[in-house]
Amino acid sequence: MDGIEGVVDLVGVAGRLSGATVVVVGGDRVEDLRLVEAAADLGIVNRVVLVGDRRRIARAVEEVQIEVSDADIVAAEGDEEAAEATVELIGRGVADVVLKGRISTPVLNRRMLPLAVRPTVSLVTVFDAAPISDGRVMIMTDAGVTTDCSFERMQGLITNAVEVARGVLGIGRPRVAVLSANEKQVASLPSTRMGAELSRLDWPEAVVYGPLSFDLATDPRSAAVKGLPDLPGAAEVAGRADVLVCPGIDAANVLYKMVSGLNKYGLASLASVTVGFPVPYVILSRADSLETRLASIALCTVYAERCLGNE
Repeated sequence: MDGIEGVVDLVGVAGRLSGATVVVVGGDRVEDLRLVEAAADLGIVNRVVLVGDRRRIARAVEEVQIEVSDADIVAAEGDEEAAEATVELIGRGVADVVLKGRISTPVLNRRMLPLAVRPTVSLVTVFDAAPISDGRVMIMTDAGVTTDCSFERMQGLITNAVEVARGVLGIGRPRVAVLSANEKQVASLPSTRMGAELSRLDWPEAVVYGPLSFDLATDPRSAAVKGLPDLPGAAEVAGRADVLVCPGIDAANVLYKMVSGLNKYGLASLASVTVGFPVPYVILSRADSLETRLASIALCTVYAERCLGNE
């Protein structure tokens, strides 16, 4: 298995695979076509299927000068029809990766959710940032999907993130930190109790410990100064976490946006994949850098082959 020491390595690893079929839902945005064209030039993508308004797709294809056969343009009137057509393509095994284009996210999500193959669907973000853990590649979750962080959902978040850590990054037994504002159980902070309860579960493929504050999870110096409880997993995870599990979407989104801000100054890189469907699903913001968008497509293709067995 090719090693991935940083997010940038995902592009090279994906380019050495057989090439993926990417279905772009609402495939008439010029920036999306330029993205998949760049991915194709790097060997990451070998086929693009565009779903949506045929006339607008034709104009975008002409502007970008990308080659797409008529058979790979699936005409759909409106968001509901485009989402339904995408679900059909997934069911037929056409798609390796689904990329959201010009379509309402709630409409597409509503059509996709019945396809979920596990109880929790979540956004897994692979990142590296110079000021965090000396730039080691890490994972954070969930910055964009899970709003109801019940105990069962949190278990699902960990399971999904561990799958990516093991299958994509090649980390045999990932160290998972369940984050909170305090490393001790505090009655007024439910996330501290949640972290402790999750730590007590049996995790054969990972070492899970919580609650941990962000600095104790990522900085060995902080762990050395503050000390840790004499509990299973505490010493192994503290200061060396591979996976950061945030207590809710608010905290995760703030962390994600902070890393995105560092990316703009060349101090971080990141890529995301939505896990829990038969194929990886990626929602990109047009505010994301080209590097982030391209790395996310690469992450999806590597995940599809290594974790889902899609070749």
